[in-house]
Amino acid sequence: MNPGPLTEDASIAEFLGRIVASRDLELEWIDLLSQLEYVGCRKIMKSVGFESVNLEILRHVSEEASHAYLLKAVVEEGGLRDRSWRDGRFAEAGWRYFQGLDQRISALPASEGLHYPGVSWAIERRVLVVYPAYLKVTRNESLKKALRRILAQEERHGAQFGEVAFPDGYLPQVAAIEEALWPEFTAAASRLALQRV
Repeated sequence: MNPGPLTEDASIAEFLGRIVASRDLELEWIDLLSQLEYVGCRKIMKSVGFESVNLEILRHVSEEASHAYLLKAVVEEGGLRDRSWRDGRFAEAGWRYFQGLDQRISALPASEGLHYPGVSWAIERRVLVVYPAYLKVTRNESLKKALRRILAQEERHGAQFGEVAFPDGYLPQVAAIEEALWPEFTAAASRLALQRV
């Protein structure tokens, strides 16, 4: 049986509450989300050969790039301009989370030919619980507008990957990998949030 959607729990609300308590910290977090959306865009382009690209894949690439743009625009509007993602407070923790997810899912025996939809399914599943929770707690009006637009597309992406014919037993393994990495990521991000910069 395939895992159902994730549900918001106290740890997500607590983590996001800490993030939105500081305007500067929240801008760092939004910058990380922009970075991760861009990484998702790159993942699609690197894992799908040109001979397999269709209109739906091009749409997904363009929407993920658009999400990175929308979030980065909020960051720059907030005053963090002309800065590399490398310089972001949460950047390294974000890279570790995504790379760990990508590498572990890609290493599953049944992952041959499923790197793109497998990783995308895991990411969309997480996004569809984190972004709505974030939308509820942020006071940044520009971000709220961007998140509403992004969520409309992410919900469609989630449904799209929910229709992929994954092998039996594959998605529970993918879910277990992501669900183990997420608390490591939020713990690292929480420690970084407490550091002075």
